[in-house]
Amino acid sequence: MKRHLFYLTLILLVPLTLYLLSLQTVLPIPADDEHAGITEVAGCLECHADDKGYPKKKTHPPKDQCFNCHKPAEKQSAAKG
Repeated sequence: MKRHLFYLTLILLVPLTLYLLSLQTVLPIPADDEHAGITEVAGCLECHADDKGYPKKKTHPPKDQCFNCHKPAEKQSAAKG
């Protein structure tokens, strides 16, 4: 019986953990002129490399795979008038 409870707990904890990890929020890529048209990591690193004007924070994950986490911001529709 203990064995069944262990497996049931494991089966419930794994999806719960994955769900909680998916709730992490990241900053979207700004929808401004400086970021317009950037589709490759090299474009990000022109400003966000360690030796550039706007380096990544020290707590940022080390991988340079920007588009795995950062997505373009939703464009706002033009004001109706």
